[in-house]
Amino acid sequence: MGALGHFLERQGIPTTGISLVREHTETIRPPRALWVTFELGRPMGIPDDAPFQRRVVNAALDLLACTDGPLIADYPEHVADGADLSGWACPINLAPAATDSLAAEIERLATWYDRAVAAQGRTTVGVSGLDMPAAGVMVTQALDGALPEAQALKQAIDDLRAYYLEAASAFPDPGSAATRKKWFWDETKLAKALLALQPKLATSADAQHKILGNLTLIPATERYRLG
Repeated sequence: MGALGHFLERQGIPTTGISLVREHTETIRPPRALWVTFELGRPMGIPDDAPFQRRVVNAALDLLACTDGPLIADYPEHVADGADLSGWACPINLAPAATDSLAAEIERLATWYDRAVAAQGRTTVGVSGLDMPAAGVMVTQALDGALPEAQALKQAIDDLRAYYLEAASAFPDPGSAATRKKWFWDETKLAKALLALQPKLATSADAQHKILGNLTLIPATERYRLG
């Protein structure tokens, strides 16, 4: 949400938010954030305590009057020991839904990618000149039989791979580079699309498509997944 806040601010829309993990907020540096000491999943504090929650929301909204951000304001109230916290919490679920499309998967990763770029100050995405939804459309069209020029397809795929792996580096539990690559090939719709695309390219009448399909589309360490 911090990365999204920067985007909205560039469009002239003031933003504010609530931070539960100060270290993350200090890295992303959103335009305005109210840091609270409540446990994860309960950004408003005590469940079913409307006055308490209203004070939290009003404190976050009051930050909209500040124009000298990025800033992090400390919320002064704390949840007392022994308070009843058995009410609803906000779950975090990164697992893709069974009905997800490739386009939906790409969209869902956008916030994580923005966080990764904000934290690292750089990205390797951009060689294709496409935004990631457009790169995803190119892959989908190739799967449907409309194979684009091989170099353009390769660059779009290279960008998508980098986008996914950079996004994964910003997950709450990013793991190692090796575990992120395993996640990519085991769990993502993009990896399944690339595996399905390989035989179409390998049997194409176009020599460049054949090279892409047979040599560079699927890394040697993952070719056991084919057929």
